[in-house]
Amino acid sequence: ALTLSGNNSYTGGTLISGGTLVASNVDALGSGDVTDNATLEMNTGGDFDNAISGSGQVVKSGDETLTLSGANSYTGGTTISGGTLVANNVEALGTGDVTNNATLELNTGGDFDNAISGSGQVVKSGDKTLTLSGANSYTGGTTISGGTLIATNVNALGTGAIDNRASLLLDASGQFTVTDLTTESGGNTEIGAGSTLQATTLTQKSDSTLTINLNSNTVDPVIHAASQVSLAGTLDITGVGDVLDSDPASTDDLDTFTLIASDKTIAGDFEKLTVAGMDADLADFITVDGRIDDTGKQYELTTALTWYADRDDAVTDAHGTFNLTNADGSFAVNTVLENVDATLDPDSATGWDGTSLIKQGAGTLILNAENTYTGGTTISGGTLVATNVDALGSGDVTDDATLELNTGGTFDNAIS
Repeated sequence: ALTLSGNNSYTGGTLISGGTLVASNVDALGSGDVTDNATLEMNTGGDFDNAISGSGQVVKSGDETLTLSGANSYTGGTTISGGTLVANNVEALGTGDVTNNATLELNTGGDFDNAISGSGQVVKSGDKTLTLSGANSYTGGTTISGGTLIATNVNALGTGAIDNRASLLLDASGQFTVTDLTTESGGNTEIGAGSTLQATTLTQKSDSTLTINLNSNTVDPVIHAASQVSLAGTLDITGVGDVLDSDPASTDDLDTFTLIASDKTIAGDFEKLTVAGMDADLADFITVDGRIDDTGKQYELTTALTWYADRDDAVTDAHGTFNLTNADGSFAVNTVLENVDATLDPDSATGWDGTSLIKQGAGTLILNAENTYTGGTTISGGTLVATNVDALGSGDVTDDATLELNTGGTFDNAIS
């Protein structure tokens, strides 16, 4: 091995055709490009912005922090044996595999698909969005200290613990398996559509957010933590509208999902439940309720018609208004709508009588069941489709928009 330790200023570039060239000074290789067809070992710290190409490998040794900021094209791979190697460019580590036995810090954005192995940790820093798409096997854990880290491969985050202080999105169809997942205060961990998580422990700190997208999640539970679950902060649910549109149920509770399951009793609870991703035209007539079940080991989410909210002890006051604001949107109700005046909260702010239905908005409401409510139906906007002769209960109908009767039989409700 040849070691260059001086503060060199030559400009013509460096060619490594055999053996190992060790740079123990960040300026040891001058200011020109480096063609590495053997081994370049960087035993130094600082910012190295010389372009590196060739078929050789790059080794980061020593205990200092070295930053590679160029768009490099070397193909022989990268080994981090000591200190910290910071990549300020998504192409800084060339195209080869990365063996990380210390610390790899990715302070960049884009798609990083180099395979990462080794016993070291990976740190995502900076304010950009970085995607890890490779099948990685590193065991030292992952820290997200800034920006957003997106994992589009179920093995992208290796097998170690995850400490999320910023934003993490698990966005692959399948099961992610990690040891521990902690979302710190101010952090947001999102389980994307179709993704599930198997962890030893799950910890949500105060002021953190756990976002679960239900669009394609058909497997319960979405998250399973074998050893411990500790909850706080906010649970944010997205995709509820898509789930309910796909297969509305025929009971009061349209759908129940087991979001989190633990082999031991869940500690704490979410301080807030939000439905930021629900379609706006569903918000008025769907209620979402999350709670730890009676065993103490599962966190369940129940989505129900607001019509039955008081019966289901939900936070939202019950009402009978179906407001579909999207002219191209539709919602089918298979649930039997019956009088609920006997179960209404007397302090409800809605003023609903528990026996009548109002259709508002430009969208389409489809009633499929043999409904028994008696207070009448008012159509003030859009279209109301009745596919059953008893769909509109037994009361009068006030039609100020469009009533479509897609059924047979005798319809004897008065229409005005």
